[in-house]
Amino acid sequence: MAERDPETNVALGEGKLTFPCEQCGSALEYAPGSDQLRCNHCGHTQAIQGERSILEHDFEDMLQRIGRAPASTLGGHSVQCEGCGAQAMLAGQAGRCAFCGAPVVMDVKELGEIVPPESLLPFGIDGPKAREAFQQWVRKLWFAPNDLKRLAQVHGIDGVYLPYWTYDSQTTTRYKGLRGDHYYVTESYTDAQGNRQTRQVQKTRWRPASGTVHVGFDDVLVCASQSLPRPLIEKLEPWDLHNLRGFEAGYLSGFIAERYRIGLEDGFQVADERMQPEIRSAIRSDIGGDVQQILSMQVRHADVKCKHVLLPLWISSFRYKEKVFRFIVNARTGEVAGERPWSVAKIVLTVLLVAAVIAAIVIVAKSR
Repeated sequence: MAERDPETNVALGEGKLTFPCEQCGSALEYAPGSDQLRCNHCGHTQAIQGERSILEHDFEDMLQRIGRAPASTLGGHSVQCEGCGAQAMLAGQAGRCAFCGAPVVMDVKELGEIVPPESLLPFGIDGPKAREAFQQWVRKLWFAPNDLKRLAQVHGIDGVYLPYWTYDSQTTTRYKGLRGDHYYVTESYTDAQGNRQTRQVQKTRWRPASGTVHVGFDDVLVCASQSLPRPLIEKLEPWDLHNLRGFEAGYLSGFIAERYRIGLEDGFQVADERMQPEIRSAIRSDIGGDVQQILSMQVRHADVKCKHVLLPLWISSFRYKEKVFRFIVNARTGEVAGERPWSVAKIVLTVLLVAAVIAAIVIVAKSR
């Protein structure tokens, strides 16, 4: 009989994380859109116990304490893809990597020490709806290879919790710049017929500007995964972070939870980049005038808070001509994004067809 964690009643056997059904003892899986675990064998449901609060930590304190929590805090089976290097925790066995479709995934006995997640957004969209969204996306693709639909059927779709950092910051920025005010002057010119004309010409009068702006940020989101390109994953935003739940392992049952590969400090550098446009907008507003130039800016962060959260998405990865393509679904809002292959043959045929039509039109026009 598998050993049980006395606090969670989770069965721990052979490196797997399972939640036993009270009725038949089979493994339970989280039912998206609910607070329950469901048994696919007998249909019994069990409520996910516990209601933890959402915690935020002082950034500097967290940097000092980082590395003290072992990876086993998540529980479950640790794997690493030999293809793309993604490291994940899952409640079962992995035959392929969810991020690149590679068929071989090796066991990892020790992932090292990590900051454990303390909050998450549970899955709100189930697998059938995600697969339907995937099929609709594939059907709408122009100039896609003919066998792409078949590949979309062969390769499944996986539920994955991606690691994220969120950052709060009160920023103070000192800047130097230029304020430009438009004015108009009347100029004379000679038109094509040799007549003298006048026109209004816009000019800009520049003067130095400097000052300080204060901009506060709450829950600036940074994906801590390196398994998916940032431009692709950012297309799933925004996330409904106001619905975050305190971390409970039951929400992970039946899904994969990736371990973060971008650390807390490196993540803040990305967050700082994401704050820049709003800070620059505040500076332009403070300068005023018709146009502005920002020559320099010194940003200071204060009262920085952070937290580690897991956010859910459905992902389908498939290989086409030795290249990996991925389709992802925000498992809360249904927003989709994807990478796709192109059919060169279809594009060339279309170009030739369009050229033939244009040539036919020209010939007919000349004949008339």
